[in-house]
Amino acid sequence: MKNFVLFALGLMSITARAQDYSGQYQRSISGVLANIQLSGAVVASPSTSEPNYSYDWVRDTALTMKTMARIAYAPETPSGLKQDLLMKLDRWIHWELHLQETPKLTDLGEPRFNLNGTANFDPWGRPQNDGPALRALTAMEIANHWINEGRLKEVQTLLYNGVLPANTLIKRDLEYVAHHWNETSFDLWEEERGFHFYTLTAQKVAMLKGALLARRLGDSAAADFYNDQANQIQILLNGFYDPSSGTIRYTINKVGGLPHKTSSLDIAVILAAIQTFDGSFYVPVKAVYQTLSSLTSAFNSIYSINQVKQGFSGETLGVALGRYPQDIYSGAGFGEGNPWFLSTLASAEFLCDLSHTNIGFRAKSNLDEISKSQFNRVLHHMLPNGALSEQFNRHNGYEQGARDLTWSYVSYLTAYRACF
Repeated sequence: MKNFVLFALGLMSITARAQDYSGQYQRSISGVLANIQLSGAVVASPSTSEPNYSYDWVRDTALTMKTMARIAYAPETPSGLKQDLLMKLDRWIHWELHLQETPKLTDLGEPRFNLNGTANFDPWGRPQNDGPALRALTAMEIANHWINEGRLKEVQTLLYNGVLPANTLIKRDLEYVAHHWNETSFDLWEEERGFHFYTLTAQKVAMLKGALLARRLGDSAAADFYNDQANQIQILLNGFYDPSSGTIRYTINKVGGLPHKTSSLDIAVILAAIQTFDGSFYVPVKAVYQTLSSLTSAFNSIYSINQVKQGFSGETLGVALGRYPQDIYSGAGFGEGNPWFLSTLASAEFLCDLSHTNIGFRAKSNLDEISKSQFNRVLHHMLPNGALSEQFNRHNGYEQGARDLTWSYVSYLTAYRACF
């Protein structure tokens, strides 16, 4: 009862924002822009202690700039914002070229860098081989836009040239993925080494889209090679399906691992689905849907805040989701895991993507209703000014963990663009 009362008090301090979906979209754009540096780097969060996220993570930055590219090239984007974003994308490309050439411990699998552009040599979970794949996917979207705009020379100079050894952004990343996907690495949560569904899915899609770009630019031998690697990655991915539960295992062949992480459920599987979705899925959709259903059921019973199903304006509140059911990371230490904004929004985005594909095993109206309730849950717990941290407390609903987390804002943007 005490936890419920604390949660209610937390809700009362928040003004009613039940249907302010578009307003939060604009605030989330502002939140992202505030974290993009003049250098082209993206700080994961301005938080410098408990926790210190004041670094540029290759993964987070790639996801951020992919979203900024999609907004920049969207026809409804105002011209002023468009020009600002295009300038930031140019800076990001040069920043990433610099990082590729910077001396570091694990080649292109290095996970994070200091904001001054130097490598970070602190003990860390490395390599993280999703980074090069995600960065390549972002840069390939930009490259295709540039080609359509007649900027072929810039693409060949900065982004993709078939020469080996590679000396352009995309080509370096694709070659790294092609030659390292069959090696274990650390997962996106930087906790376990093994083969990860999230990482391998990003790598497979990078190979497939890399093949398309290579063929477009006349590098047919590389295109064939990349397609072959994608096929081999898919063979490994087939082993992640768990026939006993109908779900997708987040990781196989773990080296060490976390003793408290006793189930195979992880929101990373849903993130793999939505972050590679382009109108079609590159994942086994029904198994991913069953994975989300199992995660939702688990978190619904774990987190006290999920006992509250309705907001002050009468809106239905969806289920707050965390990373995985046994999580003990609190945002500044270890004890109890909490819901994450990006996990809760990932549920909404996947359901909306599913709604758009007309696969047919769930009614569209039902998917839309559930996804909207996930947005309601997020709006219910964010700060009055729209700031989104990393987590919100499982008992009282208050934000905690790294403040103004770039990935939280990006998750709102991608979910909103999928759903509205």
